[in-house]
Amino acid sequence: MSERWVVPSSLRVDLRLVTPVTGAITALPLVGVFVLGLALGSTRAAISMAVGANLIAIVSLVGAPRLSIGLALCDALAMGLSVFLGSATGPYPWLHSVVLIPWCFASGMLVAFGKTQATIGTQAIIAFVVLGRFSGTPINALYLGLLVIAGALVEVAALFILRLPPSLRYQRGRLADGFEALAELVRRDPGISTHDVATTLDDVGRALSAPSLFGRTDVRDLRAALDQARRMRFELTTLNGLRVRISGEGANTVQSEITDCLHGAAAALDDIGTGLRRPREGSDWRGPASEFRDELASLERELALVESNAVVIARQCLSYLEALGGQIRAAGNLMEKSRDPGSRQAWRPHLAKRRGGDARTLRGDLAVVRANLRLDAPAFRHAVRLAIAVPASLFVASWLSLPRGYWLAFAVAVILKPDYSTLFDRGLGRVVGTLAGAALSAVVVSELHPDLVFTTVLVALMAWAVYSFWAASFSVAMGFVTALVLILLSTSLHDSVGTAVDRLIDVSLGAVIAVVVYLVWPTSPRSGVEGAQSALFSSLRQYLAAVMDVVEERPAEGSRMMDCSKATRLAWANTEAAVDRSIQEPAATRVDPSQSRGLLAAAQRIVRATQALWIDAERGATLTPFGEFDALVAGLLEGLDNLTRSFSDGAAVQMPQLRRLYLAVEQPLVVHGAASSISLHLDELVNAVDTAAHLVGLSAPV
Repeated sequence: MSERWVVPSSLRVDLRLVTPVTGAITALPLVGVFVLGLALGSTRAAISMAVGANLIAIVSLVGAPRLSIGLALCDALAMGLSVFLGSATGPYPWLHSVVLIPWCFASGMLVAFGKTQATIGTQAIIAFVVLGRFSGTPINALYLGLLVIAGALVEVAALFILRLPPSLRYQRGRLADGFEALAELVRRDPGISTHDVATTLDDVGRALSAPSLFGRTDVRDLRAALDQARRMRFELTTLNGLRVRISGEGANTVQSEITDCLHGAAAALDDIGTGLRRPREGSDWRGPASEFRDELASLERELALVESNAVVIARQCLSYLEALGGQIRAAGNLMEKSRDPGSRQAWRPHLAKRRGGDARTLRGDLAVVRANLRLDAPAFRHAVRLAIAVPASLFVASWLSLPRGYWLAFAVAVILKPDYSTLFDRGLGRVVGTLAGAALSAVVVSELHPDLVFTTVLVALMAWAVYSFWAASFSVAMGFVTALVLILLSTSLHDSVGTAVDRLIDVSLGAVIAVVVYLVWPTSPRSGVEGAQSALFSSLRQYLAAVMDVVEERPAEGSRMMDCSKATRLAWANTEAAVDRSIQEPAATRVDPSQSRGLLAAAQRIVRATQALWIDAERGATLTPFGEFDALVAGLLEGLDNLTRSFSDGAAVQMPQLRRLYLAVEQPLVVHGAASSISLHLDELVNAVDTAAHLVGLSAPV
């Protein structure tokens, strides 16, 4: 995507994503704590608690559809601690800056753990520089920090209690999205990756496992239908890989028959989605499912008459299509069962058992931190930039005698991002949103002169608008955030127009500082892409090793396969995102897009062939190990190891002669009575790994 297309993207508004009910539920606790603070006669308490509630509300929207209660509580405590440290060190400017630098660095490192954790880090900086600017004794600092924590905890509790759903309409709608995504997957080009569908199904899973559903018995059928949907994605992923290979064999008649079968499957999936979304209207999914079975019978007759190299692949397709038909029938039955009023039992609430700390989780988190403490790591560079830019912005604000210089540091903290494309996109959206929000608040406050009651109404409207438009438009949401903050501050400040102008100046200058600091020491997109590629091929190696254990009937942990599959899918998605970000970087630093796309395509072929081996092995396509087969497996694993090393440390290693190893195993596979599909999938693995090696520049010995 070129930069001329980034502007409309950052300002786009998708009205379909406006969520007025969620906005009202999220705004209610903020308004409640604001009113409580005013009732106590303290505008500072009202503003502090409202800001704490607002920041929790924002992180809940960033982490939607499911925010961990643990993360929300950590955010509340981090904000309270930040306010305490900022306020307690305020009387000593040198100490204030000394504490702020490592605080910014630690907050910046949180980007290594994900988007929600990164948002928590940013909010810790905001709490330090904005609310922590009130210098005071340790007792006063503690009081102010507790006010912020109180407002945040009210928001956490309210989000948990108020979102207990009286029905499963939202969850049914999300599951319908999943089945409609599967229908679209059936219809589209088989060469396109299925990872976007997996992401949709993961979102459905989060919606069906939200804390607000604890104790509900009427969600079980929906979760069972989701399990069927996930199995369908596996079948379709493997089937698409086989369809691509059939197209290369020129078997047009067989290919046409397979396409006809899939029309019925897509229609049945669409009807299941309709039945989930509109349970009272019913759904005629059985008609398309019956058509699908008739087309399967026609395909089977066609394969009996065809003699070509594509027959073996086509028979594999037939087996996956038959499995897909069974899963469609199971999902349709579950959809109908979930509409039965008798299945809608009410609460059976229970409390989860307390568990002690997981030492493995802590060790894993420490390992992530250690892995990112490198000069070329994006998280480390982002943390260093924050640790320099935020304190420097406070110095600039003091030097320029800006009346509200803490907003300059606030702007730098929220605009500065680990990568160029997000920095540019979000920075532009925030500046435009701030301009609109500042103008709105200035006009409203200066023309209407609201009293405390009317101000409370305006706070409620602005908060509702922020949370309702959050998913629909970042810039619009930022405009309402600006208006909300300025209206909150109008209870203690009287120059509303001057305040709005100051806010706009500070945000614009902060955006300039953030861009300059990033360009002085940018994140290397090559490092990010190469690190993601290394992780991708490492996960492919682990996935293939686990599958080969199943093929050779070795003992394996039940969850190992699913864990490897999920890790591979996430690694592929991370690599694709890293490549896309790199392509948007300045030309001098971006990676070669053709090579990166080629490696993604090769990785996708490896995933599909590996999944096909796994599914076939579960259906009985296994074998007793023998020498030639073990040699080929070892060669494939070595090849993936070499690819991993070439990305991680630039090692110029030689690849094993995979094609020669494959030719040596072809005849022994027949002698040992192995299923023909095993040879077929091994051939595809060899081609895909050799293709990846060629793109990287690795060669096999002559």
